[in-house]
Amino acid sequence: MSQEMETILRKSLDEMDRIQKWQVVGLVIFLLLFLLQAFSFFATMSHAAAKTIPAYGIAGLGVSVILFTVVFCTLGITLFIARMTKRILKAIELSSRP
Repeated sequence: MSQEMETILRKSLDEMDRIQKWQVVGLVIFLLLFLLQAFSFFATMSHAAAKTIPAYGIAGLGVSVILFTVVFCTLGITLFIARMTKRILKAIELSSRP
């Protein structure tokens, strides 16, 4: 493999490492927000059982649960794609060595 191709491959692998680190940080932050939202959801539902909260508050919580589900799925897909891209780049690097 030429020096130029090896440099490009090394930069790509380094960039994938950086991306994965940021994805993990984003996932941790998002999980903390999800736990906060889940606590709020259960607290709201317990107050709704006592009829102290209007119906639009419950509907808003339902929308937020759907939003969190979509974001979780999106994060899962991006983590999977990043992991597979890293594996492919590592395979290219290993196959190019003599």
